[in-house]
Amino acid sequence: MADLSDVSSALVSLIAGIAYPNGTGQPSIVGNPVLVYGGWPNPVQLIADLKANKIHVSVFPTIERIVDTAASDWTVPTAPVNTITLTLSGQAVTVGGTISTPQNAALVVDSKAYVYAVQGTDTLASIATALAALVAVDQTATAAGAVVTIPNAKKISPRVGGQGTAQRETRRQERTFQISIWANCFDQRDPIAGKIDAALSNSFHLTLPDQVAALRYKSSRQDDDQQKERIYRRDLMYAVEYSTIATETDYQITVGVENITAGPSLDAQFPVKTIVE
Repeated sequence: MADLSDVSSALVSLIAGIAYPNGTGQPSIVGNPVLVYGGWPNPVQLIADLKANKIHVSVFPTIERIVDTAASDWTVPTAPVNTITLTLSGQAVTVGGTISTPQNAALVVDSKAYVYAVQGTDTLASIATALAALVAVDQTATAAGAVVTIPNAKKISPRVGGQGTAQRETRRQERTFQISIWANCFDQRDPIAGKIDAALSNSFHLTLPDQVAALRYKSSRQDDDQQKERIYRRDLMYAVEYSTIATETDYQITVGVENITAGPSLDAQFPVKTIVE
């Protein structure tokens, strides 16, 4: 999930790319060294760097506005990839594919489920052996290599289930960031401030680890109150609207079980019935 630090880091990366379009191994767009970072400047370090003709760009979070607090439905961005296959031919099931975990290999035989959790040390033959051993508790089942044979089964349904990640949006917020450009003179501050502002105003989206957020210009101001100390500053206020996302690990359902119980008046005639799907 994306949080405040992720948004700040994404802004820092975006601004650093603006200041150094050819990479940090090459000169900045204004020639002077440009330091881009999240948070507020250390006053001692700031003064020392400005004296050395370095420029600071700080990214500091300010006010937050809640946009929506309604949780969305769970979704699965990427379906699980199952690498094991179970192929039915008559009374035999062949285990194929490649081994990976976590995965479940299952056989529903005559309305009863047999599920085996694949292990990292398994082979196709060992999976077949494990499935045959589970079925053999109730009826004849043998394994030869990667093939499970159940000669007396009336119905066989092979299934494979893997693991995936589900997510949902729990809230959406807008956070305004103060992007401050610090320099020792207005003629060093203004060129890079203008270039950063122009580039950000043309960047309508911000890529976060789990989503694409909206980026909007809010306002700007200029601060020359500390010019006696040779500190010139311009603040650019940009808002980022992004979601807080909850995630959980889910497994594909390979077997569904439904218990049906008759009411008290019919309980003696119709006991509990279990249906495997």
